[in-house]
Amino acid sequence: MITRNQYSYTHTLAEKIFSCWHCLRQKLHRKRHLFAGPFAGEFGVELMQWQGFVRARKPLYESVHVLTYPGRDYLYEGCHVHYHDIDLKKAGYWYGLLSPEQARRMAEAKAVEIGLEDYDIFNTSLLCTRYHKILFWRQEFRLLEEPPLAPKPFDIAFHFRAVQKEGPDVSKNYSPALADELAARCREQGLSVICVGHPDYAYCARGCADHRSVDLRESVAAICSARALAGENSGASHLANLCGRPTILWANDQWRIDFSLRWNPFRVPIYIAANDTSQPAPARVLAAITDALRDLRERTNNYTQPARTFPAQRIADC
Repeated sequence: MITRNQYSYTHTLAEKIFSCWHCLRQKLHRKRHLFAGPFAGEFGVELMQWQGFVRARKPLYESVHVLTYPGRDYLYEGCHVHYHDIDLKKAGYWYGLLSPEQARRMAEAKAVEIGLEDYDIFNTSLLCTRYHKILFWRQEFRLLEEPPLAPKPFDIAFHFRAVQKEGPDVSKNYSPALADELAARCREQGLSVICVGHPDYAYCARGCADHRSVDLRESVAAICSARALAGENSGASHLANLCGRPTILWANDQWRIDFSLRWNPFRVPIYIAANDTSQPAPARVLAAITDALRDLRERTNNYTQPARTFPAQRIADC
């Protein structure tokens, strides 16, 4: 049986101990600059784990350089953002497949290229266990907000995952036929719907306004234009929660849903359409959407109050 762990790097005991030494050194003898990265894992992990730790460390340094995927600049305001060329579809899960040594070599090579000196390297090996995260580091989360695209909010932003990634999770992709039917059923009920996500990794259902974008700021603006986001639990659903927007989720295992429930720093409402399939029937999802919107209307005094809660809570639990 293929598991996700086969597609993410597993640290040895020696590497975990050695990373503790690096954590202590950076805590006690900080250098002038920080090189954060490379980050080469899942988008949801970058949102709900990695960028929160980088954000908390930013005020401690004269400058912060981040090495990540193209288009992620929006997450690192005030930082110098650089791109690597690792293929997202082959990068693996969680924090990805890079070993600590590979990550260190990439960071050092980029530092030489940009002329950076006197710097700490903060890579994902320093977060290799929950104990590293809790004992050495803290997280900060910024509520992601952009002006809405239209004066009247859309009812639902859909994210239909459509990435052919190496590993066991291809089945997470909601079929285009089901997506088209779901969008049509929503419109028949008078709901206004749009589609969001990266154009290379998300499907736009027929009849939906296409607000997919390679620009993360534009994606945030689209999500902020909807009352809630619906889709397979994925990076886009985590992004919606960071925007303070509720989500209606489905997944083929409860443990996936559990991650979404825990990875919710602003504690926005999360509704479950299905926890036993990645291909729930459109009628089942529509029922969950209808119930969620009814509940949100009551919770927020007819959508006049935010559904989020401050302050943000840390989520260093894995």
